[in-house]
Amino acid sequence: MPITKIQTNINDPILRGKAKRVKNINSKIKGVILDMVDTMKADDVIAGLAAPQLGHSLQIIVIRMNNKNGFMALINPQIKKTFNRKTTMEESCMSVPGVSVLVQRSNKIVVEALDVNSRPVKIKTKGILARIIQHEIDHLSGILIIDYK
Repeated sequence: MPITKIQTNINDPILRGKAKRVKNINSKIKGVILDMVDTMKADDVIAGLAAPQLGHSLQIIVIRMNNKNGFMALINPQIKKTFNRKTTMEESCMSVPGVSVLVQRSNKIVVEALDVNSRPVKIKTKGILARIIQHEIDHLSGILIIDYK
């Protein structure tokens, strides 16, 4: 599958709109996920990617795990719980190149989603992984880091 160029037009309606829920995890959806993974593999800097960043109005995010080739796809992810402790860190985004913004986010979250085999997953995480997931879920609602300025 070809590597897709990351969308950098901050006015693009797909990048700025609410992504559509995935109703059926079929070969087309799995192809989008493979393209997202291939795009991330081509750039070691990318920690996470949302389908709208590649021009797909779909509620899919892919997160790079600890090892270089480990990736986790979350389909229709929803943050079910946040905790009071928040941290502020500088974030950047492949869709807004050259820009860094201080963003305050929950340090600990609980997320529910589907995996690529349509199985429900529940993730309790904190720290940088929680931040990355929140950043990518923002993309599914059309929110970019520049909206936090």
